[in-house]
Order: sequence, then structure tokens, then C-alpha cells
Amino acid sequence: MKIIFRKNISIYYILFVYFLIGLFICKDFGVGIEEHFQRSSGFFWLEYILQFTDFEFLKNQTSKKIFEINKLHPNLPPVEIAKHYGVIFDLPMALFEIIFKIENTYNQFYLRHLSNFIIFFISGYLFYRIIIERTKIQYLSILSCLFYLLSPRIFGNSFFDGKDLLFLSLITITFYFYLTYCKKKNFKFLLLFAFFAAISTSTRIMGLFFPISFLLIGLFEIINKKNNKKIIINLLIFLFFFLFFLFFHWPYLWSLGINEFQIFFDSFKVGSNPDVYFNGIFYNSKYLPISYIPVWILISIPEIIILSFLFGFIFYIRRIFKRFILIKENSFFNDLWRGENEKIDLFLFLSFLQILIVYFSFNLSLYSGWRHFLFLHLFIVYFSSYGIYLLLMKIKNNLNFSKFIIIFLFFFILEILFNLYKYHPFQSVYLNNLVSNNMKTKFEVDTQSLSRSMALRDILNDAGQNEKITIGTSSWTPLENGRSLLKPYDQNRLKFLGTSDKQKADYIYTNYYYEVNPEYVKKYSIPSNFKLLKSFTVDNTIVYSIYKKN
Repeated sequence: MKIIFRKNISIYYILFVYFLIGLFICKDFGVGIEEHFQRSSGFFWLEYILQFTDFEFLKNQTSKKIFEINKLHPNLPPVEIAKHYGVIFDLPMALFEIIFKIENTYNQFYLRHLSNFIIFFISGYLFYRIIIERTKIQYLSILSCLFYLLSPRIFGNSFFDGKDLLFLSLITITFYFYLTYCKKKNFKFLLLFAFFAAISTSTRIMGLFFPISFLLIGLFEIINKKNNKKIIINLLIFLFFFLFFLFFHWPYLWSLGINEFQIFFDSFKVGSNPDVYFNGIFYNSKYLPISYIPVWILISIPEIIILSFLFGFIFYIRRIFKRFILIKENSFFNDLWRGENEKIDLFLFLSFLQILIVYFSFNLSLYSGWRHFLFLHLFIVYFSSYGIYLLLMKIKNNLNFSKFIIIFLFFFILEILFNLYKYHPFQSVYLNNLVSNNMKTKFEVDTQSLSRSMALRDILNDAGQNEKITIGTSSWTPLENGRSLLKPYDQNRLKFLGTSDKQKADYIYTNYYYEVNPEYVKKYSIPSNFKLLKSFTVDNTIVYSIYKKN
């Protein structure tokens, strides 16, 4: 009985319950705004790879799938406009669809949601392993794991976001193998680190920050003139296998001509430049204020995580600054870290610093909140854990006070759990207590367009047995893609008129997500002969509305 309730296995009970809940609610979430494009991308690259094989059945089935996608979604952008999207998730999903004969559209997307959740779940467990290895404090590691897994926006996106949230999962797994390599110093973990660094990079080009940080730390060690030959050999082994794995699994690189490698990074620039509604003002996405990402992070992560992150990060900067001041002339870089734990901290800090430099130095075209920077969650929760760890170390001689701090922090988990329940299944629109009800009207909300499927079900319920239902749209959202989670009979009942002919529709949908300022561009205005049928609100935030013709 004592073994069952040992504290070092309590994490497994927690993770087991978490996983069961994830399986239970997996079908509650709508289809994300990029999921159709990603699915199309998976079949595009599957067809490309199959041309080098003799698998005629797979070739025929893939061609059939591509034809069906083009027929059902004629307005879907062609994959060629963003061929650089990683294939590590989309291509296997396409293959699974064929192998397991998944024909219903709702099962196709539920498969993606479940798979994405499982990958995130694995990364959450490995994050727990990262913190337990770094701090050796069981309760802190459990708390940090819960911060990582339960932050509402991250949790919500873990089901439907197979690109940005997937990237977070992959860099967390990559970081775990870097830490393990640092601890064990063997070839197997260096190889695994190189492999996951490669698939992280193909998923998002920002994944290059881990290889660069690894090479920088190796350079610091070489300058310090300690075991230079071994260090250089390990760096070369890593670089060789990183490039090998990157080229081997990323068919986009196979398709590039020699001249195209010269402009390799140009492909990763955001193509569209919509207007973005931020803090009550519309900005062109190329000219957003530098506060755009920091503000979004500040208002959409639980306050306790933000507070402990600031505490930990400020103290880490202070420590690094002191190390530079006290550095010894004959061991210039060695004094930047003392022991493997501090080396691991520096590795993550250097990676974070690269991201900050990119963000503050380049005119990035951004929209949809901090969706493209969700991977920062790894850094935020890591330094949050670091801040709590420092606090516990300062009061370690006062056991009762240490227990009080841990219990106090776990109470915040209850608030986070309540918010997960309250926002379900729209955790991806979560705003914390720093945002007043008035402020909630000054930010874009349903940027992932999750509300489409729920809104279409509402319309079907109101329409009753009507055979044909026409629906217009008063937002930038491609509403017709939301039908993929409906039953085939209901899908066939719906006719979508878009924005231009919405005055002819029976119903009009809007999630208040625009790429232009609706005050000056009237294409999204609601015709006067429509009345409000329903508005769906969560925590005083309007997610979507449905209007019905009088």
C-alpha cells in the first residue's frame, strides 16, 4: 500500500487522469483555421514521395484524396504557396487516413486532434522529467508540469493546432534530449537530440535556435581550451546528423534547386498582410507595435505563471551579469556556468535570447495573437519553475514555510482548472484576470475560427427539417470548412454564400474576426433585414453570433 501512494509516482496518477480527460473531450473542439490546408499539405507531400516507389495502391488512394479535397474545398489555397510547411505531422496523418480507411471527414479531423494531443501529452511528461532532473524537487516538478499542461490557451490548442502547438511539443522533446545528453554524455542521446532538432526545424524554421545554441556553447568550451578534440568531434557529429536528418525527412529540401537555396529563408516570410485589431486599434500586420506579442502573452497566460517567470528570469539575468563581472581572465567562458545544470540553463537562455533578437530586430508580419509564438511557453514555464526553485532554496531551512509556499501555489492550479472548465471548448480564447470586461472587446478572440462547427450546429437546430439552408459570412473566417465536423447528411443541407451574397442567405455568421477595418470597409456589415438569433459568450467575451433573416 505504501508503494501505491509514494510521492514519486503521484505524477503518473495525475498524468493518467489528464490523459483520460483528454480522450473524453477530444471530440468537443472545432476544426482549426489551418487544419484543412495542413491536411492538404500532407497528401501533397505523400504523393511527392510515393512517386519514388512502386506502391500503386497508395498512389491511387492519395490521388483520390487530393481530388476530393480540391472538390470539397475549391477556395483552399494551393499547397505550393507554402511548401516549406513541415511534414512530420501532416504526412503521417495522410498515410493513416489511407491505411485505416478513414473516410468520414469528422473522423479524419478527430484523428488529427487525438494525435496532436498525444504528442503534447508526451512532451508534458518529458517537461516533468526536465524539471525533476534540474531541481530534484518532486512537488515543484509536478507543479511545473501542471503549469505546462494546463495553461488554458496551450491546453485548448493542443487538440487542433498541428503546427504552432506541435512545434512547442517538439522543442520540449528536443530540449529533454539535450538535457539527457548533457547528463549522460553518450552517442545515443546526441543522436536523438540531433534528430528532434531536425524535425523541430522542419516544423518551424525557428527551430534553428537549438542547434545554434548547441554550437555556441561548444564554441565557448573550445575557447576555454578544455578537451578541445572531444568537443570538436561532438560538434561535428551533431552537425552532420542534424543536417542528415533534416534533409532526409524534409522533402521540401529535395525539391529546391541550387539557386533557390540562396533565397531559402525568404520562403518563410508571412505572405498576407491583413489589418490586425489590437488594443482597440486596427494596425497593418507589418506595422504592429513592438508590444504586440508581450501584451498578448501578459493577458492570456495565468497570472501566477507570468509572475513566477518574471521572478525567475530577472534573477537569471542578474546571475549572468554577475558572472560576466567576476569572470576570470584565464577561463573566460567557463565561468558562465558551473556544472551541467547551469549549462542547461544557459542553453535555454541563449535560445530565448535568439528569439528576442529576431522579434525586436526584424519587422515580422504577425496576426492571430501570439499563435506563432506559442513555443515560448516552454521558456516561460521553465523560468517560472526556476523562479520558484530559487525561492524554495532561499527558505529551504524553514521546512514549514516551504510547504506553505508549495500548497499556496497548488491553489492556483484549482483556479486554472476552473477556467479550463469555464472556457471549454474555447480555452484558446482565454484571457486572464488582468483583462477587464471592457478590455475584452479590444482584442481579436476567435482567431482560430473554432466556433464554426458549433455555429453551424446551432443553425441546423434552428432550421429544423429544412432541406437546404443558405448561410452568409460577416467575417474573414472561411465558414464552409467548419462543416467537416458535421454528419454527411447535414453537410449536404448547407449552402455557403460567403460575404458578397450574404444578403440572400437565411442566416449570417460572424466571429468578429476581420482582415480590414469594418468601420471603413463595409463588406462585413449585417444587412438591416437580419435580426440577432444567438450570441455565444464565454466569460463575458463574445465568441460568435448568428443572425437570421426576418
